[in-house]
Amino acid sequence: MKRRKRDGPVVARENDMFEITLSADDRSTLLSFVDQLSEILAMGPDDARLRRLFPTAYHENPEHDAEYQGYMRDELTQSRAASIVVVKEVLESTELITAAQLHAFMTVLNNLRLVLGTLLDVGEDDFEDDIDENDPSFGQWQLYGYLGWLLEWTISALSGEDN
Repeated sequence: MKRRKRDGPVVARENDMFEITLSADDRSTLLSFVDQLSEILAMGPDDARLRRLFPTAYHENPEHDAEYQGYMRDELTQSRAASIVVVKEVLESTELITAAQLHAFMTVLNNLRLVLGTLLDVGEDDFEDDIDENDPSFGQWQLYGYLGWLLEWTISALSGEDN
């Protein structure tokens, strides 16, 4: 059995299986955010919160970018929706999960961070530690950090690294 120096919220177990050790409250809260992500995706391509989920591919050529977006958007939306279905099942269960299920979990965590990062207008120089507790967006920044922490554990578990 694979052992971690320190067990975290995502742990590699034997036979290429993984365990998500989040509390019931954390699972419920994440499910709520996943539902919100699903609703935002259903609103369509013009929703500004989706900007980082469907970035511009050809900055210098709007025609090429429109063509690319036309080809890829539906496929990307379907892939994200499929990952959401898997993650809902994962979060509603306490069973061990496969690497494929954990990849879906990782994808959805990243999508949540991208949408939240868009809402917060996160830049490369921004750090959630710099936000004052009295700032109205403090809770959102804390969530952004939490999702990043959870994403880091997920990536580490998939890559077999110790945290």
